[in-house]
Amino acid sequence: MTDADNSFPGANPGVVTPLVSVIVAAFNAERFIEETCRSALAQTYPALEVIVVDDGSIDGTAAVVAALARSDKRLRLIRQANLGVAAARNKAIAAANGEFLAPLDADDLWDPTKISRQVSRMLEAGEDTGLVYCWWAWIDTDNVILDRSPRWRIEGRILQRLVEINVTGSASVPLFRRSTVERLGAYRSELRASGCQGCEDWDLVLRVAEHCHVAVVPEVLVGYRRSAESMSSDYRAMWRSRHEVMSALAARQASISREILRRSRGQFALHIAGMSFWSRDYLKACRWGLRSRPLNLLLAVLPHVFELILRRWMRSGPVPQRLVADRGNFERHCPADPQIPYDRIYARHWHRHDRG
Repeated sequence: MTDADNSFPGANPGVVTPLVSVIVAAFNAERFIEETCRSALAQTYPALEVIVVDDGSIDGTAAVVAALARSDKRLRLIRQANLGVAAARNKAIAAANGEFLAPLDADDLWDPTKISRQVSRMLEAGEDTGLVYCWWAWIDTDNVILDRSPRWRIEGRILQRLVEINVTGSASVPLFRRSTVERLGAYRSELRASGCQGCEDWDLVLRVAEHCHVAVVPEVLVGYRRSAESMSSDYRAMWRSRHEVMSALAARQASISREILRRSRGQFALHIAGMSFWSRDYLKACRWGLRSRPLNLLLAVLPHVFELILRRWMRSGPVPQRLVADRGNFERHCPADPQIPYDRIYARHWHRHDRG
């Protein structure tokens, strides 16, 4: 814990400001790790530590982080054999001192106000809130904005909504209450051991949502990178991972109906289809898209996909912008709307479902 700083919105002199521990799992991340760490260290929030766990990298990741740590004592480097991203994050959590935990993928970026805005929302929402998420932008390897996230405003007890679609997006988005994460056992490293890696982040979000309220900061505060490396994921392993996570959840929660699980499966098939589309594997995108059920979800998405294909073919649309972490204002640089407005699609779907 540290004394409050007036750079933290809402902070008053003499008030204790909760320490936030940024946890970064890095494996062969030499290309992006310096920019990622600098975006964390550039946060306007005053009470911050950054813990990077090098997960058995064979490139210069550790050397880059060690050089940064010599110039900023808030940054620490821990090295371990390659055990996977979940084990690396758990290692960082064990070494952390913060009241709140902020995971950050080793190639993503944060707006400078990200942690400050989320801590403010967490404190405002109260002790029953276990995580705060925000919106994000997808970026390429040159930080060019590819798309923005839906404008999710789902808050409260939202477990069933989170089963259908992961509104928190990625590991770099949520801010967690540490006591909740530790009580629930943190990230499930056994998923990798059983060949079901890929949904560890979603699994933790779901387990937190089983017990706590969820809140949101409705603004783009994360740059979520899409690269050739991230697109080469084993989609079948991800599919198995989702099945394992949802099966375990359904065994714990009788309120999760087969219909909700069916819609979750269909949405995840669309998610993999989207990943395939962005990696230009259009045949695989079609195959995964056709696995989506119920069909009304696919039919709601298809007009936006056709519009996206047409714009790509005609090379039309606004001039893409780049995110620069230390300049901030991520929201201002993003397009007004996502290319596929899942927020509006699901708002209509949930309205009909709840009314029925």
